[in-house]
Amino acid sequence: MSAPRPGRRRLLALGATAPLLGALGTLAGCTLNDAPRRDFHVLRDAGAGAVPPAKPTAIERTLLLDVAASPTLYDSDHMVFSADGSSRSYFQFAQWSERPARSVLRLAEARLSAAGKFSTVALSSSGVRGDLLLTLRLDELYLDDARRPGRVHLSFTATLLDWRQRRLIARRSFSGTQDAATQDAAGMASAAGVVLAALLGELVDWAGASATAG
Repeated sequence: MSAPRPGRRRLLALGATAPLLGALGTLAGCTLNDAPRRDFHVLRDAGAGAVPPAKPTAIERTLLLDVAASPTLYDSDHMVFSADGSSRSYFQFAQWSERPARSVLRLAEARLSAAGKFSTVALSSSGVRGDLLLTLRLDELYLDDARRPGRVHLSFTATLLDWRQRRLIARRSFSGTQDAATQDAAGMASAAGVVLAALLGELVDWAGASATAG
């Protein structure tokens, strides 16, 4: 069996760059400094700070947001990479701080609220009564390690419903890619934030236009 190529060994061995807490004791005869480090990465909206101030509300309706079931591979907090462009594997020592589908939902709520296109934007779990329901399903989020530099692929599907009439208004898939500055989990998290920022901008415009037309 041939040895794993350097890029894959690096992905399996490295999480990112968070500092160690230090040796606090022993576990099964090993100190914490000797044990493999598990790092947690936050999926952020890299464009959140550049969102313009909200304009006067254009749609006097309450928009609720919910998450739809994601494919099993991505329905976890494990970070995913592809060593050959077709197969998928989990990073061994790196994870998301929360399931990325939940992060996308939370960040979408913040973007839509800041845009001011709806009178109210809230999560469906908030108890607020809504007129429209926007569900988001994470379709894929992984680092393609088969190329140099590594490239992050992110896609999700949005479905907009008239919640009172239980009627489908519109559905669209959003997808994008972003090269990673470093070929590891930290590089993946940073690049994912950039591509997510662009897709959330598209989502805001689409949701507003679809709600108006519907």
